[in-house]
Order: sequence, then structure tokens, then C-alpha cells
Amino acid sequence: MSMAFEGLDVSVVPRVYGANELGVLAITAPGEAHPRVQYAGGELFVGLDQAGDRAAVTEGQAEGWPRPFADVVASAVATASALPDAAEGLIVIEDEATASAVLIDPSRLEGARIAGAPVVFGFARDRFAIVGGDDESAAVRVLDLAEELYDAGTPLVSAHPIVLTDDGWAPFPWRQGFPALEMRFERVLRLFSVRAYEAQTAALQRPDVRYIDPKIRVLDTGVTTTFAAWPKGVASLLPVVDNVIIADSSGEGTQLSVATMDQFLEAGGDAIVRTGLSPLRYFVPGEAPRTS
Repeated sequence: MSMAFEGLDVSVVPRVYGANELGVLAITAPGEAHPRVQYAGGELFVGLDQAGDRAAVTEGQAEGWPRPFADVVASAVATASALPDAAEGLIVIEDEATASAVLIDPSRLEGARIAGAPVVFGFARDRFAIVGGDDESAAVRVLDLAEELYDAGTPLVSAHPIVLTDDGWAPFPWRQGFPALEMRFERVLRLFSVRAYEAQTAALQRPDVRYIDPKIRVLDTGVTTTFAAWPKGVASLLPVVDNVIIADSSGEGTQLSVATMDQFLEAGGDAIVRTGLSPLRYFVPGEAPRTS
């Protein structure tokens, strides 16, 4: 859509954001430089890009507009394409404007051929999936799609689904909705968390502290877990994982030990500080990392 005011003509298009991306931008582009967004639900937000260079509309820019930001967003999504038809209970949206429109105007889902309340998975800016909350078989295909996107290296947004309620979008209680798929959901959530931490490290890494990324480990039982290796004595920002491997090089050779995340935090006590980073990290004090 295009807006004209004070002699300026500004064309904007909707843009999907996830909470983790906004968490990074809160540091790299704070204050007036931060993208202006409208909260949708769960970890999903809708902002605006300038149509030409796709630069984000920032807090500072939107503050000077004569129209409320929410009104401009509503106008921007109003011209989005219609919702694709469902295929065997699954709707896949590959257009970011349409995905944004569903988040801002859920009435677009009226008449969708899905079984149960609409459940939205905002996996990527160009890949939303919608199923009914009563359709387990469609949910299986959604989780397959999530793994395909992860394996393809697609920039990811969120693995946390939201459901349409009488009060709008709300987190979908997948453990109650699809209890038979708990292991699959846990796996996808861990895969997406690894990718989110990797993106955070790439954007925020600094020489005085080590950003430690999590890794995936699949147990013999088929359960997917995450772990992170902490070099003892090194100032680090540790991700939230299932297990922490402590590498102690203070003596001869390197001694390894393993603790659950809760055990590690309990052992560190007040010395370990919960940060405000998103995704969440804990600061573990120590010496600055050695430069290679």
C-alpha cells in the first residue's frame, strides 16, 4: 500500500517477525532504530517494510506518521492474496503478505476446510502452515515440513504454534491437543532453538565473552536432546539446553563431566546470571576467551 502525507509518498508491505529476531534487533537496532511491530500472538509479530529497498519501518519513522501504526498495518494486509485452499486438512502459505493478513485479520480463515480451531505455525516468513486443532494427521505433515525447512537451512521464525480463540490468537497447548506427537514436537522445538541461537551468536558475538551454541543429540530411545560444551573458567553466554558438558583443562589433559541444565545452574548459584537476551542465555563468569 502507499501513503501520502506532508509531500511524501511511502509504500509499505507487511513483514513477519519472530520474538528471537526482535530480541537480537533490540541490541543491534535499539530505540528509534528498532522495527515498529504489532503483536499477533505467541512469538509472532507483524511489522512493515518500505516497498522499494525492503528496509524496516522503525519506531522513529512510525512515530511521525499521522495515522496510527495499527491502522497502516491493517491497510497493508487488506490487499493480500486470498488464503490458499486446504489440501487434506493442511493449508500452506508461501506469501508473506497473506501470512501477515491471517495474523492481523483471522476472519480470513472463515470457511477454511480444516478440522477444529485454526492452529497456525509460523515457521518462516514465506512458509506458514495452518491445520485444525482436531486433525492429528495434518499436524504430522506440518512437523515434517518443519524438519524440511530446518534441513534446507531456511531462515526460521518460530516453531511455537498459536490457536484462534474467542479472544484472538493464543499459544496452542500441543501437549494436550496432540499428545501422541509429543516427541515430534519436542524435536522440532529443539531444532528451531538451535538455529535461533546460531543466528544470535552470528549477530552479537564479541571478543570478551564466548557465545556458546547448542548442539543436537538423538538418544538411542529416539528422543532429541540439546547440549552445550562449556570450557570451565571462560566467560561465556550459555544457551538453555538439556545438558551441559563441562570441559576442565586446569590439569593434565581435559576432563569432561556432564550436568543437566538445572544442576549446572544450581551449582553455579548467584554467580550465574540470567540475561535479558532472546533466546535466553545465562552469563557464566570467567576469563575472556583466548584469541586464536
